[in-house]
Amino acid sequence: MIPARKRWGQHFLARGETAERIVAAARLTSSDTVLEVGPGDGALTRPAAALARRVLAIEIDPWRSAALEEEFASDPRVRIVRGDALERPFESWLALAGWEGPAVFVANLPYNAATPILLAALREPDTITRAVVTVQREVGRRLCARPGSDAYGYLSVRAAAFARARILFELPPGAFRPRPRVTSSVVELVPRSPAIEAGLRERAIGLASLGFRARRKTLVNALSPAGARADWERALAAIGKEPRVRAEELSLEDYLKLAEMTP
Repeated sequence: MIPARKRWGQHFLARGETAERIVAAARLTSSDTVLEVGPGDGALTRPAAALARRVLAIEIDPWRSAALEEEFASDPRVRIVRGDALERPFESWLALAGWEGPAVFVANLPYNAATPILLAALREPDTITRAVVTVQREVGRRLCARPGSDAYGYLSVRAAAFARARILFELPPGAFRPRPRVTSSVVELVPRSPAIEAGLRERAIGLASLGFRARRKTLVNALSPAGARADWERALAAIGKEPRVRAEELSLEDYLKLAEMTP
């Protein structure tokens, strides 16, 4: 058995029925292309290949990539590519396999890179039609959190700017090997339709970043690098917010409204 590599945050699904449950949650059809990151030992790759038209799996671990390449060598519907998923856009990974999108993103994401990989996928709504991924429960809660909740933060706003997220179910530590110290969540993310205009979206995300970077401050003070305090007080009043409001009290929609009034 190939050992798990801590450097890549590897925790593999320990039971076939768990993998099948995750793949079932992705609602794959025979016309779907699946894009998987971190296939590991192929626990999700096999049931996905049984349902979808084709599967592209990106694996950073050369030992596991080689093992999967050998296993699927005679199956033209499954392509295993070796590399870091963040090295290029997912559209380019599909092109490397000679395929075009769109694709359904299905993955048991490595704990140490789950957030950047998922955010990269969300930035390609023309390539990724939806995502069903396994992440640490804390990350899942943050992705789905609403204003005012303990888990709500910058990641919540940033994810909401691209997709609508919901937690489908949770997996205990015993569902993985090696056994992690935390519970995991299977999360579904569906790109927003219609998408938010890119310039407005990026301004709103930028304001949220400033706000949460100094979340102990009032928002008007946290946003001081982007404009005068008086201007932000007027902008907040225009959306029905008090001058002493803090970053975690505003929704994505509030940040979008502020972005439209950026001084």
